[in-house]
Amino acid sequence: MAKIIAKCPAGKIFGKEKAGINYFYGIPYAKPLTIKSQWSPPEKIKKEISIDALMPGFTAPQTPHQKSFFHDPSLPEESVNCLTLNIASKNLKSKMPVMIWIHGGAYITGSANSGMYDLFSLPEREIVLVTINYRLGPFGFLRLNDVTDGKISSTGNEGLMDQKLAIEWVKRNIEGFGGDSDNITLFGESAGAWSVSLQSSIHSDGNLFSKAICQSGGMNAYVDRNRANAWGGLFLQKADEFGISVDALQSCSANQITSIAKNIKPMMIAEKKWLSPEIGFAPVADGNFLPLNPLENFIGSPIKLIVGTNSDEYRLWSEFEPYFLNLTEEQFIKRLKKMFHQDRISKIQEHYLDQNLENDKYKNALSNIMTDWTFGMHALELLENHKHQSFGYLFSEASPLFAGRL
Repeated sequence: MAKIIAKCPAGKIFGKEKAGINYFYGIPYAKPLTIKSQWSPPEKIKKEISIDALMPGFTAPQTPHQKSFFHDPSLPEESVNCLTLNIASKNLKSKMPVMIWIHGGAYITGSANSGMYDLFSLPEREIVLVTINYRLGPFGFLRLNDVTDGKISSTGNEGLMDQKLAIEWVKRNIEGFGGDSDNITLFGESAGAWSVSLQSSIHSDGNLFSKAICQSGGMNAYVDRNRANAWGGLFLQKADEFGISVDALQSCSANQITSIAKNIKPMMIAEKKWLSPEIGFAPVADGNFLPLNPLENFIGSPIKLIVGTNSDEYRLWSEFEPYFLNLTEEQFIKRLKKMFHQDRISKIQEHYLDQNLENDKYKNALSNIMTDWTFGMHALELLENHKHQSFGYLFSEASPLFAGRL
């Protein structure tokens, strides 16, 4: 591997070349985070840097409820000091389109450094590819400012703030890596798609990036301040059960914080209803950083948009969870009552059960409902509100995995 150098306003970045692609790993786009600043907004680096960008940066602290087949044991060590990005480029002297990838993981897990993501294919096609890390779970999407009377000033939007600062870093510096700063596409999947859509609302003028691709996510995965404060209060309650006071929380390690976070689930604040979105840690529409109505703020934006979903998308969960695999009619109706108004349930049953669902019909019907309720309707809503600047897709290719069940 040959060592190469990129010069940009941020400084001198040393990378490595392999098979015709230049790679730069672990570039810091913000000042290092510490225990004292782990819940604070990210800060821009003001001095020029000179670094060897040869190894991926730290992984953001993870808060999965349980391990899934998406678990990646190869990820670098976890640390709150995770605000780095990776760049892959074929030609540092060119002016190629730029694509910035925001990884998914329900706002609680995932990494730009995951082995699931290929940093070779897009750059080979003359795209400058950037992948970014951002804070997750309690560090990126937990509002504690109100429930701690300002002792912990987190707003619940620190993860989005991280992404925004990373995008701004790319805008300023990407020409040093062969990218066109006026041709930037933001793209992501699941929580990455939610993030892309919300960044599109925040930057609806299109000056920071001009194109957005939302894969399996619309502009719905955020909460209002009331729900954010209820979640923050639950977090404090669980911390207290761990013997950790508000004052002590300000100097807790990432492991202590994520241990608390793993013990709370969205249904704990749902009052026997089914929450939408199905997440606890989420951005907050505070009217300050994130508009109170992100979709309304996006209407009329010049940003070009691609948004879509997979058919049978919820089978990624329903094919593996014991609850779904043994679903009875009684459980099916009970779940519908938690999700919908009483007078709509018979109509919903009629629509979703009136299909060729001979085996496991209640499991498949509920899975189809959840596919539409979690993904489809929000993608459609985004498309309908951006008709003249968007393309939609439905991906229905059967996967060879698990005997075609997905």
